[in-house]
Amino acid sequence: MKLYKYVSMDAALQIARSNTIGFSRPEFFNDPFDLPLVSLEPTSNPIEEAFARVRADAKSFIWGQHTAILSLTRAATNPLMWAHYADAHRGVAIGIDTSVAGLCEVASNMIPAHYGSVIYTRHRPGGPFQSAFREPVIVGETFHFVESHFEKWQRLFLVKPIDWAYEEEVRVVKCIRGANGNECQIKSGTFSVIKTSGRELHAFHLPQDAIVEIYIGIRADESKVSQLRQFCPGMEVYRGRADSERYG
Repeated sequence: MKLYKYVSMDAALQIARSNTIGFSRPEFFNDPFDLPLVSLEPTSNPIEEAFARVRADAKSFIWGQHTAILSLTRAATNPLMWAHYADAHRGVAIGIDTSVAGLCEVASNMIPAHYGSVIYTRHRPGGPFQSAFREPVIVGETFHFVESHFEKWQRLFLVKPIDWAYEEEVRVVKCIRGANGNECQIKSGTFSVIKTSGRELHAFHLPQDAIVEIYIGIRADESKVSQLRQFCPGMEVYRGRADSERYG
């Protein structure tokens, strides 16, 4: 499955140089509603509800601290994505083969790419879960995909307000517990932690040939395009242009 990451040109050059792609903890997202929120089981007992809320808040915090998300999208020709995430068409859209990148492996991804389609809705999901959670998981320490917990993880990581539906987002969620240095190898893969602009980024080291194509924005700086091509010999590189008949 091929998915895309829209980034600025400077970010694209860094990705090409290092052959890494950034996973972010939810606290660094631009939407505060993206923070994991553990659902409360309904109860008529106010004391039980109070304790349940404390437990839910604690679990939400732990999930938020020890998981990181890679946000991808299905199309490389979305004009809103170019405007919002690719530096107003000065950046690029990077095409990633998720299978080659290891982003579909159930052993190393808490939510693999082929399970990561975001659900857009007007209201947060709530109420009793329909799934039976057969296999136990450890909050903040689960590195693999557990299918019986998928409904719970959808609520935690894959639900967004309907206003964001234009993104057609697909997420990969990884446990990053223990990833706190340079080229740190954990069960989720190899990460280097980068601090930039007041936020922490977990740069996931990609296998060779995981990046398969690059789309360049119509306003991209030619000198930087030349640099990018040097880092990507033999790769499919497409240059955007304005179409006289349609948008995109």
